[in-house]
Amino acid sequence: MYRLLIVDDEPVIVNGLVQLFQDNSEFELDIRKAYSSSEALEIAKKTKLDILVSDIRMPQKNGLQLVDEIVYYWPLCRVIFLTGYSEFDYVYEAIRKNVDNYILKTEGIEPIFEAVKAAVDKLDEENRRRLQLEKAQMHYQIASSFLKKELMERVLSGESITSILNNVRYKDVEFGIALDRPSFFLVGILDRLDDPKFKMPPSVQRIFHDHLPASIACEEVIYDDRVFIWLLQPDEGLLNRFRSDYPDQGVNWPGIVAYMRGILEPVQNECDELLSVCVSFGISGDLLNHWESIHLQVEAVRSMILKRALLGQHMLILDLEKLSQLEDTMHKAGGIEQEDFKTLIIEQIHQFVQENLSGDLSLTSIAAEVHLNPSYLSRYYKQTTGQNLLEYIQSTKLHVALQLMKNTTLKLNEIAIRVGFESPSYFTTFFKRKMGLSPQDYRNSK
Repeated sequence: MYRLLIVDDEPVIVNGLVQLFQDNSEFELDIRKAYSSSEALEIAKKTKLDILVSDIRMPQKNGLQLVDEIVYYWPLCRVIFLTGYSEFDYVYEAIRKNVDNYILKTEGIEPIFEAVKAAVDKLDEENRRRLQLEKAQMHYQIASSFLKKELMERVLSGESITSILNNVRYKDVEFGIALDRPSFFLVGILDRLDDPKFKMPPSVQRIFHDHLPASIACEEVIYDDRVFIWLLQPDEGLLNRFRSDYPDQGVNWPGIVAYMRGILEPVQNECDELLSVCVSFGISGDLLNHWESIHLQVEAVRSMILKRALLGQHMLILDLEKLSQLEDTMHKAGGIEQEDFKTLIIEQIHQFVQENLSGDLSLTSIAAEVHLNPSYLSRYYKQTTGQNLLEYIQSTKLHVALQLMKNTTLKLNEIAIRVGFESPSYFTTFFKRKMGLSPQDYRNSK
């Protein structure tokens, strides 16, 4: 499933396009929307983007400037511009930036549909090419330095990383992680508990490195046959993009973790599609000033992933610093049954939806709440409940809206906002499609 972001400073255009794409059965897209370039960039920092449909003329930062920012995070994102103008300068600049298409708003919806279809075809072709290359290289082993592997294993066994790096034995080892700068680790585990002899194939390493941006330095080691540990360090350019406007607050670390989740999503999807294996990941917090406890943190993450795999959950992306008290208690208890665990996860999803009706209920945000890959979450929810997650969200919005209309004197535009519709007209369209009459007619009838 590809992710489409629609950006325009006119909400009626954004909401209309979202509705048209959702109603078009030809597309299977995870659709996000933004009403400004700044809102679009916030989404790009934490969500993998495949296709961008954007207005070219917007206040503060125009579409051309937005593209530069988007492709920094997601270089493979296809770009389609919408505009009410046909000026040569805009067309020339769009062509120079290798934009896929440039469409006048007056042309209607069909050219937009066709452009998105073409973008999907290009993405499919790029994925096929990448998978073919991976298949051709699958028999090659990625060689790693014996001393570096030994160094990493000693660190993960509990020895002081500072002392090890000062050891003359490792003086010629090029260790790419600076201990005095923000860093984090990533644990990757194959969910193949049915086959204890199954090893982590080198292909997983290559898929991971294909998606890891150059802005993140990496050291890695195979640990315990089935487990990978990556030490990762964002460069200054990436850190600066996640620094707070207030110097004393430093780096927005949850933002870094959200960006990493976006990177891991396609890694998991490709491992599933190409290798027929599920890979789960765990992400630590900032290791700066916490290097000496890294072995304890790694073991905690490894244990959590294995326990959840035994409970029938795969393609995890665990955020070590965001595990809820409920999950922590559950992992410590260790005696929960698989069906009870499924019930807990579904209840957690429902609670998040109910508490965030007016906020971000994208697949990405819900998946982050329950530490799952977004695509896997969609399948997991359908398999467990028998209905689509989007259907549950929409039915909950409708139920709450009906209750507010019956039991309060709130204005309809206030009710629309409470159930997550920034545009009253968008709410009216949604309500009429579900109930067969407008919100005002429904309220009058009651």
